[in-house]
Amino acid sequence: MKKQLRIIPLGGLGEIGKNMTVLEYGRNMIVVDCGLMFPDSSLPGIDLVLPQFDYVVKNQDQLRGIVITHGHMDHIGGLPYLMRQIKAPIYGTDMTIGMIRRQLDEGKVLQQAHLQVVKNTDSFQLGPFKINLFPVAHSIPGSVGLVIDTPVGAVVHTGDYKLDETPAGGQTTDLARLKKLTPNGVLALMADSTNADRPGSTPTEKRVTEELDRLFTEAKDGRIIIATFASLLARLQEIILLAKKHGRKVALTGRSLQENMAIARELGYIKIPDGTLVEISARVPDKKLVILSTGSQGEPRSALNRMAEGEHREVTVRKGDTIIISGGTIPGNEEEVGRMLNKLFARGANVIYGKLADIHVSGHGSRDEMEIMLQAVQPKFFIPVHGEVRHQHLHARLAEKNNVAAANVYILNNGAAWASDGQKAWLDKPVGACDVMVDGRLVGEVGAVVIQDRQNLSQDGFIVALMRVNAANKLVGEPELITRGFVTVADSSELLKSATREIKQHFRRGKVVAHDNVREMLQNFFYRETQSRPVVLPSIIRV
Repeated sequence: MKKQLRIIPLGGLGEIGKNMTVLEYGRNMIVVDCGLMFPDSSLPGIDLVLPQFDYVVKNQDQLRGIVITHGHMDHIGGLPYLMRQIKAPIYGTDMTIGMIRRQLDEGKVLQQAHLQVVKNTDSFQLGPFKINLFPVAHSIPGSVGLVIDTPVGAVVHTGDYKLDETPAGGQTTDLARLKKLTPNGVLALMADSTNADRPGSTPTEKRVTEELDRLFTEAKDGRIIIATFASLLARLQEIILLAKKHGRKVALTGRSLQENMAIARELGYIKIPDGTLVEISARVPDKKLVILSTGSQGEPRSALNRMAEGEHREVTVRKGDTIIISGGTIPGNEEEVGRMLNKLFARGANVIYGKLADIHVSGHGSRDEMEIMLQAVQPKFFIPVHGEVRHQHLHARLAEKNNVAAANVYILNNGAAWASDGQKAWLDKPVGACDVMVDGRLVGEVGAVVIQDRQNLSQDGFIVALMRVNAANKLVGEPELITRGFVTVADSSELLKSATREIKQHFRRGKVVAHDNVREMLQNFFYRETQSRPVVLPSIIRV
């Protein structure tokens, strides 16, 4: 049988986050990125969502290496969990490997990985795959796209990119190198779809710097507190330079921010003028201080949210403070961010966020930039990745307008197996690619049934029904109902008395004495009486 290339996305399609893709040829496999996704309100109690690693773990003897495009958590955050199950070399630029090293060290799996630092224009061989890197502009230093030469043709994986000609940090997307690396054309393009519904081009990062400069000038007397993503290192550099320009010191709060800053300083990506950085506890006049903080997404334990709640140990928000939220709201976080903003306003601060000023721009290209990428690459086949379903479809239509035949555009789901012999392409048998939930130390143990129960608990509460039953399956004494989050005994004594009578009748009718029977009976009763569906937990005690 003739060997074929297979591309198998395990995450990042039909969603924003947990980006991970497998490429296979014969008995050789590489992985591109291994990220996580943060949960939305539909996943109560869940900390993180991971790709399903089973296919990689089962075939780890064929794994030649893991290549990482950049250091954002939706591209590296799954590595500590994957490396619990395998050993593998991991390739990335110095900033990316620095952030991976910290993640693996915290996860106590650093010994499982052989970390390989590469430059953003390097080429290296992994089995039959030749990996060629090209620099891209994104919101974190060291970001790269990939040209992967395979025995059946070249595959371009853009990573996250935009075509910003004046990016903070100075690295632009090198389309000239991309074209140079593909002299024989491109078999397949896998391209970032995140902003496929945004017309035009993504604004330059320079606009944010200019707007922040204006806000610094206006904030004459109070502290400036800026919350942004801990990984937006190029923007953090611009803020530090603005602080120096306006005669202010800079203090950091938030562990991830402090750790990322330390890595970036060590590697030379951030330069801090002497005397500019101070401890958060330092005695600095308000008009001379900038506080850099985590928490632009309203995360419950982030530094800025603790300030909003009045729980931060070193910073108490007060009238006169200017608080700048310099980070776009991730879909699903709108409610948390809104609550935090309200609390900061209530404390008297002057809060500036996205609807009031141009203080954040996306790190992803918009439709015009996507068209330029398509025209530069001119692929035979096109696979839109890194986006929700609507983004994939809109990106696909854009490709069709730019000379990619409709039959050669593949909108895939996670787990789909795209295959090609270099001439034609088709879909092979899919692999498992469900969401893996992380809840504390539980990884994968929390499934759809548990999530459904948690959703029901959060909406309608629960009832515990205690029933004492003798050897003859007769009730002994009165059934006892305990409720939480549904109704109280004081407010609904008649409802609970009716439920108790229903249990007695159930037993008198000689029904089978089993947890499932009692549960179903009570669920039907409470829905009939209240139109609510509390979780019912029967407890039959044999006496």
